[in-house]
Amino acid sequence: MKLKPTALSLMAAAIIFAGCSKDKFTEQDAVQAQKDLLTLQYQHDIDMETLKQKGATAMQQLINSSALAQLKMNDSLTRAGVVASRKQDYSVTVVDVVTNTPIADADVMVSSEGKMVTAKTNAQGMAMFNSLYLFPTSAFVISKTGYAATQILQQNITQGPAKLWNSADLSNEIYGTVYIETDLTNTTSEKVGEKVLVTATTTVYSTATGNYNVSFPAYTAADGSYSIKVPAAANMYSITGEQITADQKLFVNSTEDDGINVQFPNALPRLTTIKTYFNVARFNANVPGVYTTYYFKFPADKGGRVLSIPAYNPSYNYANNIAYVSAANGKFQVEKLNISSYYNNNSNYIDLSSYSYDANAKIDVQMVDVTGTLIQTPPQLMATTNASGRLNFYTSPEGGSGYVHLKRDASNALVANAKGVINRVNPYNGYYDSFTNLFQLYFSGNLNTATGNAFGSTAYQLSGKNEKRVVNLYYGSGDSRVKQVY
Repeated sequence: MKLKPTALSLMAAAIIFAGCSKDKFTEQDAVQAQKDLLTLQYQHDIDMETLKQKGATAMQQLINSSALAQLKMNDSLTRAGVVASRKQDYSVTVVDVVTNTPIADADVMVSSEGKMVTAKTNAQGMAMFNSLYLFPTSAFVISKTGYAATQILQQNITQGPAKLWNSADLSNEIYGTVYIETDLTNTTSEKVGEKVLVTATTTVYSTATGNYNVSFPAYTAADGSYSIKVPAAANMYSITGEQITADQKLFVNSTEDDGINVQFPNALPRLTTIKTYFNVARFNANVPGVYTTYYFKFPADKGGRVLSIPAYNPSYNYANNIAYVSAANGKFQVEKLNISSYYNNNSNYIDLSSYSYDANAKIDVQMVDVTGTLIQTPPQLMATTNASGRLNFYTSPEGGSGYVHLKRDASNALVANAKGVINRVNPYNGYYDSFTNLFQLYFSGNLNTATGNAFGSTAYQLSGKNEKRVVNLYYGSGDSRVKQVY
């Protein structure tokens, strides 16, 4: 066998040759040459091992790639077989949601294997599909001009038909007026005004298991009226209104801004306006009970206390505090007063003798009208004190009894305009004495009023054509306010 020189042998020869080229070759040179040879052989072994490893890695990569390709091919063949075995024919039935009659020429679409497949319903409302690969959650989308589109899942098509709703035939009408209580000081409800959103909403059951809501909006006109055109529906329409924020006019004894106990007898009721939030038929905001229409107010006594005696109030037991009036020139005038008792709003008696004024004095007393509508010209009234500066209880020349009477001058004659001008009496509560021709001036009702929900249901069925329903909405006295009132 013919031997070929290797790189290692050639390198060894070169080392020996280099060593022999010296003039003198020592034992040390021989040892060094042997070390160099061993080092060269070690590096050679490392290089050979590296080549072997790279070759093995490349071979394994080739084997892995081949195996992966085989797996992909096997999976593809298996999946194709599964798809082919699972393909089925399907039919979808489409009817009208109101009449349940078949709908022809409706478009039905579904996605199968990444492609959209379409079909039209026949005269029986059926759309047929052949050899589709679908999942239980695959959706058939159904549409037709003039109808609201819907869908039905593959898993539900055997439970009943899909139902289309004819939303284009707006031949029915819901209309009415929207009322609100923005003024509690009168006995009628106000109208909301323009641009309040009113909505008619119905639920459409498009399949045996699915439904959706459809709303038809409209805005009120300046007179609070609205009109909504709607199609026939299988279910009721519910009519609602948006939340309204508005200022509400009302009488209060006090508000949370006044602090603790800042109300009668420490302060009189008053008229105010408070921002209120309204929702249809919601009455969560309280209606304060303010029952006394007028008071008799004294100047501050020596201790700085202001005495205000309320007129008759059936809720607070002011039974004996009455002004008697007569008709005069289409109005009324005060003829006498019986002001003989004083209870606060907890029905606790307050001793009027505890108030101290100048001795033997005449004190001007104001008749205060809380509403601002009862008194046109205030009557001139007075009280007197005794030698101790306490209020006198006496009978007046005009026949009154108590602490407050018509004002008289030094000659004991009535002063000018002493009887004042009163605009009205309560024809239902004002007792009329036919012998004296006098009315008792008292008012037993709350100065705040709310009519309540007097407009009935807000849900109606309109399943035919050209039907009309009057639906008036009532927002009530308020849902909440920006502050508490009492």
